Amino acid sequence: MVNKLYQLSPVWMQNLACSILGLREKKSRLGGIFKPTLDFLTQSEWWNEKRIEEYQNQNLQDLIAYSYHHIPYYYRIFNQLGLRPEDIKSRQDLVKLPILTKEDIRKHYQELKSTSFQGKIIPCHTSGSTGKSLQFLFSQDAIQYRWALWFRHRNRFGISPEDPYATFTGQTAIPLKQKKPPYWRKNYPMKQTVFTMHHINTETTPHIVKRLNKGGFAYYSGYPSIIYNLAGIIEDLELQITTSPQVIFTGAESLLAYQREKISRVFGCPVTDQYGFSEGCGNASRCEHDLFHEDFEYGILECHNPVRNDDGSITGEILATGFTNLAMSFIRYQVGDTATWIDKECSCGRKTRTIKEINGRNEDFVITPEGNKILRFDYLFKDTEFIEEAQVVQKELGSIIIRIVKRPGYSSADEQFLIKEVHEKISSRLKVLFEYPSEIERERTGKFRAVKSFLKRNES
Repeated sequence: MVNKLYQLSPVWMQNLACSILGLREKKSRLGGIFKPTLDFLTQSEWWNEKRIEEYQNQNLQDLIAYSYHHIPYYYRIFNQLGLRPEDIKSRQDLVKLPILTKEDIRKHYQELKSTSFQGKIIPCHTSGSTGKSLQFLFSQDAIQYRWALWFRHRNRFGISPEDPYATFTGQTAIPLKQKKPPYWRKNYPMKQTVFTMHHINTETTPHIVKRLNKGGFAYYSGYPSIIYNLAGIIEDLELQITTSPQVIFTGAESLLAYQREKISRVFGCPVTDQYGFSEGCGNASRCEHDLFHEDFEYGILECHNPVRNDDGSITGEILATGFTNLAMSFIRYQVGDTATWIDKECSCGRKTRTIKEINGRNEDFVITPEGNKILRFDYLFKDTEFIEEAQVVQKELGSIIIRIVKRPGYSSADEQFLIKEVHEKISSRLKVLFEYPSEIERERTGKFRAVKSFLKRNES
């Protein structure tokens, strides 16, 4: 009902609704411990190796002791393995503990809750890149710590929390049926202007470029695939960005080299990114010299099953242990991504471990009957409970196939829910079909493709 009312409201009222939500977001993200944490992080990033190691060891020991005494899951695991908290003193000792998988979190959700945490707790969920719905808890302090960490990254490029910016997102802030500008909405408390992927096409882009060229944005942020799509249309239409932001920050997906080159060229500014994930137990951010630095204050990133490369770098699976979220602590969490670490001291002067590359997925896109390119569908599955895994496939224009590995309890109601979500958030004219394989095949590299297109490139 609320969404329907929003869709039918005039633009000024939608801006008001976005701003009311933005006021809550500003308090949740930038209030409380945000400012003192940001002040601390801008100093700690220059610590030497010894101080970094001491800090991580102490925070790990504190986390392990807390988890043993206040998280039933870890109390049980430690006892089953015959371990005591004092057996884990450093990152080298983490191998004594089992890996925590997404399925472990689903299965032992209640056991992973803290029995003593007294602060404000925020229920969160994510579908991840595989379409698997995952629910977890986040403390309010942990959310503010994470935003302080993100703004430390932005500070490296001259950006502060007070700066106005444009966001390019997969959210549906603009009604799908809207056929005339403005193709953006305002969140005044956050000084944010929102552009959505559903309204980036050849008809809307001239209006979007005109708005961007009016300026007023210190930076852009958003999914690299969405910004890259916009950059491509701008080039195809021979339009020009005359007022560039200082920098563009991307996230949620891997920033691929060809994306970065085109985005930087079209928008006339540097493009940078950081590595993180919704579960919030690890992070790495690029510096001014273009290397990822582990954000050691936030947690520990392990390189699991490492393979040494010809250039001396090491590639392995990422396991994350987070320090800040005591409402539901994750230790040795299997993120599902791989990274390549290098043994190199960065010329920026920071002494943290460096990562050359986060090895991500290069996804296809779906073309809607309206001609829009939709690159992300993960938000469709966030509120689903009975889906083990999902993949969106397009074999012909005008329709998509949602391939679902079912969990016990899946029913026709879930089908109807997904059809409704597609029609409301993607396109009301897009036909939705379903397939139910026992498993979804991986690529030859072993990677999962959340979106897969079999259309010929001349159709796109």
